[in-house]
Amino acid sequence: MLSGKKVVLRALEREDLKSMHKWQNDEDIMRLARPFPDHVISMVALETEYEKELRGEDTGRRAFIIEEKSTGRSVGFASIRIQKFQRRMTSADIGLALGEKRAWKKGFGTETTRLLLDEMFHQLNLHRAEWWTYAENNASLKLAEKMGFKEDGRLREAVFFDNKFHDIVVLGMLKDEYRHVKS
Repeated sequence: MLSGKKVVLRALEREDLKSMHKWQNDEDIMRLARPFPDHVISMVALETEYEKELRGEDTGRRAFIIEEKSTGRSVGFASIRIQKFQRRMTSADIGLALGEKRAWKKGFGTETTRLLLDEMFHQLNLHRAEWWTYAENNASLKLAEKMGFKEDGRLREAVFFDNKFHDIVVLGMLKDEYRHVKS
C-alpha cells in the first residue's frame, strides 16, 4: 500500500472490478485515456485483463485502486507497467484515471503520480518513467508537465477515432530529474 495525505494506493481486488467496469465505460472518464477511446469493455474482458494481477502472477504490472484517504472510498485506478523488452528492467509506464468525477481537481492526480514515481524510482530502483497520452488530453499533459515530465516525442497521427487521426505524445522523466523536482 502506498499512502499520501489525500489518497491511498492499494492492491486491486476482485470486488474493485465492478467500479473499474463502470469507470472504463464512462466516456467522460476514458475518452482520451485508452488505445481505443470509442470502445467499451465488458466485465469478462476486464476480468481477463486483470486476472494475473489478481492472482499475484504478473510481476510486470502493478495495478492499484486509488482511495480517498478521508473516506476510504475508491475514486480511481492507477498502474505501473514495467517494460520488459530490455534485458535489465530500467523503465516503466505510469497511468492513472480518476473514475469518480467528484475527485477531479482536488490534487488526487498529483498525489497519485507522486506516489507512483516514488515507488518506481525508490522501491523498484527504475531509471526512467514514461507517460503516454493523446495530444488532445490537456489534463493529462498538464499533470505530466507539472510533475516534471518532458516531451520525448510525438507519434504523429498514430491512432484513428472520431473519424480522424490523432497524435500520441510520449513524455519521460529520469530518476535524477525526479530528485530535482522533489527538492
